[in-house]
Amino acid sequence: MKKNTRTLLITLISFIVVIVIAAVAYESLKDNTPSVSFVPDIAVNKDLEENTEEVASKEPDTTVDQEVPAVDQQTEEAKAVMPDIPLTRLDGTFTSFDAVREGKPAIINYFASWCPPCKQELPHFQQAYDQWGDQISFIFLDALDGQRETLETVKAFVQDFPFTGPVYYDDGTFAYLFQTTSLPTTVFFNADGTILKGYLGFVSEEVLKKDIAELLDL
Repeated sequence: MKKNTRTLLITLISFIVVIVIAAVAYESLKDNTPSVSFVPDIAVNKDLEENTEEVASKEPDTTVDQEVPAVDQQTEEAKAVMPDIPLTRLDGTFTSFDAVREGKPAIINYFASWCPPCKQELPHFQQAYDQWGDQISFIFLDALDGQRETLETVKAFVQDFPFTGPVYYDDGTFAYLFQTTSLPTTVFFNADGTILKGYLGFVSEEVLKKDIAELLDL
């Protein structure tokens, strides 16, 4: 074998090895990407309280991006209670947080069909819904902004994924309440409507199962 050919072969093999190692490392890191844990203050103001019923009849005007804002931790004594915000089903009919929750613990997963970490975590959220959907109210809340995300794109996503969890959208109230532009954002609620905890960014399957066990006191 000529020297040049041998050198080329060694280089090619080395390149393939590097690619394989990088792929393995990526898969490992992907499944262990840390999310930012938070128990947020709910930014309820007078205008929001006065207009809660009115916003249900308005067209959604949610604007989101992937920036992760800084958030403050709440003390155990200052747990916030989730307001009964309006929610809109994908068929255009209206409901609300309390009506969907029905006095059970709840999980809101705020997502968009174009968001890579949202799509990465949704399969194990779907599995959790299949397993605990009778004990926990899962609210998959789409960040519909009329540009990157429309009713057409989210409907196609839900059908193609496939995804059978209950999907809603709102008028931007959720993003305002939690002062978040992060996708995904996940918030866990106790049966009394108080916030247990939340995450900005991807939630791993292991973390999800652990927090569901805490939510249900298993």
